[in-house]
Amino acid sequence: MMNLHLKGTGASPGIAIGPAFVLESGKVKIVKRRISRSDVAQEQERFVHAVGVAENEIGAILEDIPEELKEHSGVLKSHLLMLKDRMVFDRTLQTIENDCINAEWALDKAVKHIHSLFAQVKDSYIRERMEDIEYVVKRVQVLLASSEEEMNLEGMDEPCVVVAQELSPADTVQMFKQNILAFVTAAGSRTSHTAILARALGIPAVVGVEHGIRGISQDDTIIVDGLTGDIIMSPDDDTIEKYTEKQQSYIRYRLEVIHNSALPAETRDGYRVKIKANMELLEEIPSVISHGAEGVGLFRTEFLYLASRELPSEETLYNAYREVIERLSPYPVTIRTLDVGGDKFVSSVSLDDEINPALGLRAIRLCLKEKGLFWDQLRAILRASVHGQVRILFPLVSGRTEIMQVKALLEQVKDELREAGVPFDESIKLGIMIEVPSAVMVADILAREVDFFSIGTNDLIQYALAIDRVNESVSHMYEPLHPGVIRMIHTSVTAAHNAGIEVAMCGEMAGESMYAPILLGMGIDELSMNALVIPKIKRIIRRCVYDDCVELVRRILDASSGSEIKYLLDDFLRHHCPEEFEPLDERYPEFMKTGSPLLN
Repeated sequence: MMNLHLKGTGASPGIAIGPAFVLESGKVKIVKRRISRSDVAQEQERFVHAVGVAENEIGAILEDIPEELKEHSGVLKSHLLMLKDRMVFDRTLQTIENDCINAEWALDKAVKHIHSLFAQVKDSYIRERMEDIEYVVKRVQVLLASSEEEMNLEGMDEPCVVVAQELSPADTVQMFKQNILAFVTAAGSRTSHTAILARALGIPAVVGVEHGIRGISQDDTIIVDGLTGDIIMSPDDDTIEKYTEKQQSYIRYRLEVIHNSALPAETRDGYRVKIKANMELLEEIPSVISHGAEGVGLFRTEFLYLASRELPSEETLYNAYREVIERLSPYPVTIRTLDVGGDKFVSSVSLDDEINPALGLRAIRLCLKEKGLFWDQLRAILRASVHGQVRILFPLVSGRTEIMQVKALLEQVKDELREAGVPFDESIKLGIMIEVPSAVMVADILAREVDFFSIGTNDLIQYALAIDRVNESVSHMYEPLHPGVIRMIHTSVTAAHNAGIEVAMCGEMAGESMYAPILLGMGIDELSMNALVIPKIKRIIRRCVYDDCVELVRRILDASSGSEIKYLLDDFLRHHCPEEFEPLDERYPEFMKTGSPLLN
């Protein structure tokens, strides 16, 4: 049969057409056996030896990593750390001793325990980090079983599409110099490290294929669409022709994107706005730079806390912040302090169950309660501030009292560093997230206490409209163009400018191209977004006239409903940017989705 379709998740953009190269890689069979008490030490030694061999293997890959991927070596370095993580290493040794069972079984039990912990986390990105643990554990299990799990790349002499159940970052790196047209895996997600590496390599990839990859046979001709997640097996000539045209169209689009990335975000009448990126992982830095960001407007720090059961040390935090700051220099980096609570957990910090966690002990409230945790982070940020331009951003501030508490604590940290002779930026800028309605109402008071505002529209809209955007029953009411939301943003911007401070926006609204004229007209100084959509936003801004955007906002502020505002905005876009919101949207609607990996 021709034109058989499979559906997955587009993880790395591009179109590939070629023969399938199927890598056989099944699960390692876990042998379970009881051992005598006298054999415990020997079994523990067998496990320690296997971990050591795995470390050497990953170390060898790191030493031989291609120059093009040096900046992504952090993925494999993190795998080395995971091998000795207490939840994996110590728990396995303890289980061997306590249960008198073999190393394979004990390691499997340790992994299942970690699974149970990760299952409690609602944040999909954090849950998906379990994949990295499974990669390193599988490597150890293979060694314990004394079986061969080496990739058989024989026959990969011609350009091909690699098809596998799963690929670890190490596998991906090892295949770098092969004739790879694309990757297809049954497992994985858009935010997995393997997907990140595929994007870094510029190789199309589709992951998480529904119903698996069993229907794909060796040397089958397949089409991989990394834009949509579509896979077509045994395509006919018409389909091949169609996708060849799409492939060429995407290449032309990429060239245009690259051109726009390097241009300033400046309107036709000379009004300039700063465009920065939101980021969380070191692996995102190349994308931040290549997509034309003028720095990082929001560096999320939660992953460092959620990656293990132990709180990160000050030194761990300092090293991570320093690397980001140095690699992005001379561009500025805004570091947001810990923003967890609600639907996340913080390593060993114990949080009580809450009836309404979104309104509970989270973000700045948690940090002011757990001062030891906050102290370490503030010290780490201040120490790192000597390596480049750094600003500190505090989330979920609801009033002046919290700001004064934070500033008092920060001064104590500074005093301690001064006494120890540790250098830091004495004039480091402080900002707050405007994401609570009470903060909007007293924005004029808050603006006198800080150096900048950053509007977090995700929470602001949710709290302002009393809408849980992940609740399917009411998510349709989540409306960024609600008159109340528009007026809150305008009030915050006005208060900031009246106090002589800058105002940024780092929520999803900043990365939605259709909202750019409104945000321009309000006079927002900085927009921070997923790096992938920066070229699109720049292109919209460069087609706008600032005075026209100001007039649009004047009319919108008089509107009485979201639908009326949408009509005014649609009319503006149709007259001022018709080429942006018609032709490309019709050809590739995926290009316009905020956060989709289509431009990396």
